[in-house]
Amino acid sequence: MTDTQHTDDASESTATTGRADGGTRVRHDVPDSAPIDEREISARLAGSMPSGPRALRYAVAIGVALLWLVPLIGLFMASVRPLGEITQGWWHLTGATITFDNYARALTYQSGPLGQALFNTAIVTIPAVLVVTLLGTMVAYPFARFDFPLKTGLFLLLIVVMAAPPELVAMGNYNTLRNTGLFDTYMGLVLVHIGWGMGWVVMFLRNYLLGLPKELEEAARIDGASRYQIFKSIVLPYSAPALVSVAVIQFTWVWNSFFFPLVFMRSQENQLAPQVLPLMKGRLQIDWGLVAAGSVLTMIVPILLFVALQRYYKQGMVAAVAD
Repeated sequence: MTDTQHTDDASESTATTGRADGGTRVRHDVPDSAPIDEREISARLAGSMPSGPRALRYAVAIGVALLWLVPLIGLFMASVRPLGEITQGWWHLTGATITFDNYARALTYQSGPLGQALFNTAIVTIPAVLVVTLLGTMVAYPFARFDFPLKTGLFLLLIVVMAAPPELVAMGNYNTLRNTGLFDTYMGLVLVHIGWGMGWVVMFLRNYLLGLPKELEEAARIDGASRYQIFKSIVLPYSAPALVSVAVIQFTWVWNSFFFPLVFMRSQENQLAPQVLPLMKGRLQIDWGLVAAGSVLTMIVPILLFVALQRYYKQGMVAAVAD
């Protein structure tokens, strides 16, 4: 009886019509209401509970997230509360006073205005990210698609450059920038960041482009497209998730870089945000609220960039690793 009723219901909710090619088109009617789960609440909760291995993964992920979030929350609370309230612990919220005076003081700090430093950091970071991303794509595509002499050796050389410590890069570029007049200039620091980031960008994009189907390029060649047209119309759109991943990582590294600006930037008016932050601690007493506000202002830009582009970032990272 149950099977017969189910068949009748199915026949009432579906309808078949003929198609021009002789096939049959099946149309399902949308039900008036959602299906009702008649199980007990305890049974539904038990069915929705994750299995043992999945629950363990959830617990580990939540624990790691808390390890990252708790210090950030403490940093933010220290930046918006007076120093006297956070000395006993920022987690005491009774009678908390919220103020943004520390942010105003950080932006106009006398020894190093963070507002100007953030602007200087953007001047260096934006071109360093755009140039290394574009050049990295142009270099990675031949490594992924073409065969040419010394291909393996050149790629290994890029890997070696990527593995070199920043101190070695600084030693090699210090005299070069001084002799060319680029020392203590934005252009000199941008060039250093481009050279430093080119190795890992090429390796990352090469692994991603290995997954580009050759049939797409062959079809474009048959249609008369040149190599430049293929690169512009096929390779670049296909590489969009990987380019976003590269841009986010490179932006974070350049924005937070402390060693290279410390070596190559000496003028106070050219100082970047990571150079200005240590100056806020003072000489006799550390103003933790001021330091916390400066830290929040410095790190908020990469965080917002990642939040805005996280969907493409994850796609590019997964595809590059999988390929």
